[in-house]
Amino acid sequence: MGTQTLATTSTSREPVSVRGVERSQIVQITHAGRVPYADANSWQQSRAAAVAAGSAPEVVVLLEHDPVYTQGRRGGREHVLRPLSAPVIDTDRGGDITFHGPGQLIVWPILRVRERQIGIASYVRGLEEAARLTVAQFGIEAAAVSGRPGLWIGERKLASVGVRIQGGVSRHGLALNCDVDLAWFDDIRACGIEGASATSLSIEAGRHASVEACAPILAASFSDVFGLRLSMARWRGGD
Repeated sequence: MGTQTLATTSTSREPVSVRGVERSQIVQITHAGRVPYADANSWQQSRAAAVAAGSAPEVVVLLEHDPVYTQGRRGGREHVLRPLSAPVIDTDRGGDITFHGPGQLIVWPILRVRERQIGIASYVRGLEEAARLTVAQFGIEAAAVSGRPGLWIGERKLASVGVRIQGGVSRHGLALNCDVDLAWFDDIRACGIEGASATSLSIEAGRHASVEACAPILAASFSDVFGLRLSMARWRGGD
């Protein structure tokens, strides 16, 4: 797929609520800390299969990764601009290539979206809205852009969204740049969009916005948007 250009038409800034058919409002949430991407993704796949089979509860995972580039199902390596200083891992999420690393808050909701009757477009909008509400708490006005998943401030991308729905269960999700080192994005054309650049909440707010500070705000925003009650659970990455 060739290079894309940034769309300029924003979606409505009216509050978004994604409340599907009520199944159970209580969903686990766990803070995993920093986990290497390959290990976390392996766990994610196993947990999603168990959730689909009904042998494990739904869960929202908050985590960070060691430096890594991930390639989505759209495109190949054409948006790698120069040799990379971190590995590239192919994934089955939507989207193109992006970076994950320390200072970036990852949110992986593993939910039975089919049973909740939440369509993929509504689900993506809900993730974007949760991110928008989070950064608003830091005085930042950001918006979704039509046809470009994620959260934007003009042509600066503050959060990425890439999801996979398999067996009616969601995987992957949202990545919010809190205080990530943006130099990692210099070697790629992030998400394959010409003219776009990455930014962070710390830069936009003019003050330090850590993952630890953002995590509870994002969890609360996610809970509000999707109409869920999040119940804290221990991270059991080896299970």
